[in-house]
Amino acid sequence: MNNYLFIKDMAEKLTSNIHEIIVGMDEAIRSLLIGLLVEGHILLEGAPGTAKTYLARAFSNSLGLEFKRVQFTSDLMPSDITGSIVYNRVSGSLEFRPGPIFANVVLADEINRASPRSQSALLECMQEKQVTVEGVVYPLPKPFLIIATQNPIELEGTYPLPEAELDRFLIRVFIDYLDSSSEIKILEKKQLHGEKIEVEKVADLKDILKAIELTRRVYVDKSILEYIVKLGQQTRKREEILLGVSPRGQVSLLYASKAAAVLEGKPYVTPDHVKSVVNLVFNHRIILRSRSSNPITLRRETMELLEEIIEEVEPPR
Repeated sequence: MNNYLFIKDMAEKLTSNIHEIIVGMDEAIRSLLIGLLVEGHILLEGAPGTAKTYLARAFSNSLGLEFKRVQFTSDLMPSDITGSIVYNRVSGSLEFRPGPIFANVVLADEINRASPRSQSALLECMQEKQVTVEGVVYPLPKPFLIIATQNPIELEGTYPLPEAELDRFLIRVFIDYLDSSSEIKILEKKQLHGEKIEVEKVADLKDILKAIELTRRVYVDKSILEYIVKLGQQTRKREEILLGVSPRGQVSLLYASKAAAVLEGKPYVTPDHVKSVVNLVFNHRIILRSRSSNPITLRRETMELLEEIIEEVEPPR
């Protein structure tokens, strides 16, 4: 089988696997796959009870990866995430005890309920794939993926994520309520499976590392690179936008486009691959001048503006 078709086949099996216990959420599942392939991090945003946590665990279980969950609360300390130095009574020495961040897939549940100090503990982990404690650097396992969930920032007891941390997320996905027929299917599945997450393993660590390496090798023509840069620059030219996409955002779009290509079994990126992920990569990286107090209205305005930008920038032929 073609190497890239192998990745497409794995992604299709995983998606089908998750759909055995979860209804819909295709965009979120695809986003998690993109994040895994390029070792980027994903922010799932939606109201409580929309299966964000359930999805993260099902995704990890389907790939046989080590999974850890951190429940973010107002009293969470940075060391509760990264780990700390403790005294070992047996050996009579100090030693590092790793925190839950040391796993392949880490669920940062309700990340915006923790204080900014605890949120910032993730920055080094997300960017450098390592933890530094008392001057000693501890590498994180490979692959390493943070899946953070977030409730709307207007809910009581939440702290907005700082722009520097938002920019570290490859993609932000909005989880909306489903239609009536889909919610009936949810009840049917819950009646059958309950809260158990019993899914078939569709890949092993060797397969995943191979897929990550193949994604890195995907060919990107210079005209595509120029297209990505123009899309990013266009967000800085619009009067409605106070803060546009940074060069890091353009790099993220490049990586996400490569993953979008391999999910279709392609060893090269086309303009359509770029277009398919622009909204996902850019939506949390721009700040509008007139920000609505209603998060739903703000999201709609942001998405409409990004669609206009996609139309304005001519793709390469």
